[in-house]
Amino acid sequence: MPAPLTVIQAKVLEAVRRRIDRGQPAPTYRDLCTEFGWGSTGTARDHIRALVRKGHVELSGGHRGMRLREERPVLARVPLVGQVVAGLPVASDETIDASIAVPAEWTARGSCFALRVSGDSMKDAGILDGDEVVVRKQAIANDGDIVVAILDGETTLKRIRIRGARATLIAENPRYRPIAVRTESEVVQGIVVGLMRAYRSGIASSGRLANEPFGASKETHAHRA
Repeated sequence: MPAPLTVIQAKVLEAVRRRIDRGQPAPTYRDLCTEFGWGSTGTARDHIRALVRKGHVELSGGHRGMRLREERPVLARVPLVGQVVAGLPVASDETIDASIAVPAEWTARGSCFALRVSGDSMKDAGILDGDEVVVRKQAIANDGDIVVAILDGETTLKRIRIRGARATLIAENPRYRPIAVRTESEVVQGIVVGLMRAYRSGIASSGRLANEPFGASKETHAHRA
């Protein structure tokens, strides 16, 4: 079993993992210096050597040949499709920007896609501006699910409350009013099953490093981020 890491070593390992999960080369020493604000590549080299010594990575042909030695979770890739506003509805963008890696268990029950969040109406549910939500395509939601909804051709992210044949889209921010809809089956495009967040320059904006699973329930709620 690999040896335990210091806090900064764990952060360096996350930086390496992020690049590899994206299919990119491992970061250079200069890349790490830029990310962590170090003034010397020797600092980055020392941390990489510590990761090698503790059994978390191995090198083959220099740091660009770095390989993770840990057991990795099974991942699936889902398309990142445009942007959803956590606030007032905005026009939907159907352009596929990229694909991202997510835990395969999130996609086990149906086709999924990801959307980047813009706005703050879901902040009290732990969904912040710049996050990426993973959504399972389905037209029916349960009371309390966080959903991606289409209203008059526009896209929004809200929690749904269902009372009989009536449904209401609720923001998790008191600044926004509820939106009444006739029935959830007319507007729901999918339910949120996961949340992705990256750590940039000491500010959490989109939990773990870019495109690493940060926190979500295995079913419908992404508010445990």
